[in-house]
Amino acid sequence: MNIYGFMLVKNEADIIGQTLESLIRFGGFTHIFVFDNGSTDETAQIAQRYASATLSVSALPTAFSDNLKFETVYRHRHLMQEGDWFAILDADEVYAEPLLPILTMAEGEGANFVECKSAQFYLTDADASYTFDPAKPAIEQRCHYLVNYGEPRVFRYAPDTTLTADAVKQRVGGLKSASQQFLIHHFQFRSDQQTQKRIDIRRQNNQHSHNWGHINSDQWRDYLVPHHHLHRYDGEIRYGLPPGANLYKIKDNAAYTMANLKWLRRHGHLNPAQLGFMSAGLLKRIIRKVW
Repeated sequence: MNIYGFMLVKNEADIIGQTLESLIRFGGFTHIFVFDNGSTDETAQIAQRYASATLSVSALPTAFSDNLKFETVYRHRHLMQEGDWFAILDADEVYAEPLLPILTMAEGEGANFVECKSAQFYLTDADASYTFDPAKPAIEQRCHYLVNYGEPRVFRYAPDTTLTADAVKQRVGGLKSASQQFLIHHFQFRSDQQTQKRIDIRRQNNQHSHNWGHINSDQWRDYLVPHHHLHRYDGEIRYGLPPGANLYKIKDNAAYTMANLKWLRRHGHLNPAQLGFMSAGLLKRIIRKVW
């Protein structure tokens, strides 16, 4: 079994090193392809430090779109054979467990794709600082999280199939999910300056990709999450919402979007009261918020 990784990256100099180290440690990749998508910081130079026989870095100035990720995969189909796997990688997602055992299990089930489960780490009102030191582990600097999202990330290669971003989102083309997901640590919010740049880039990308509707504010402070609505990392990952989380009373925030809550419900991470919120009508939600 060969596993190939494909990453588009832009202006992630503060985290790219930690991400690549995790992929090398846990991914079991035959080769990782890193494509710099027009960075104006030191992302490409830092990635180049990890270049080897199994990791390459090249420039790809093409305008970003979600489907560009899959286009880079199929430009390399000459390397892959039926039964190989390929992974869509993000530069701010740190692998937290070995991938190979999960792929082996997926093959035994006859599955042809595996989803990630994302422990997403947030900036909070309790953070002592909103700076980020690339020399320190991200998990020591941003320690409040929820496991509240996941999506298909690793796919079994089939010579007669060409996947697209839309096909994957809609689960078409005979896609069969593995029963188990693999854990990643997602550090999309690392510092005040990085978060503001992220917002600005995604607002700009949305002009042609139309894929960042969830970026609904131009100010980084609007993405702070009250710390008591999150778990604090203590060496273990916890699932579900913190004890006593009352969805009727929690204001909308970056960790509690409707997409996040639907993912939690779909994977069995909500208690009966929280499930009641999800099935309640809009009027009931409004009444309970002020009651």
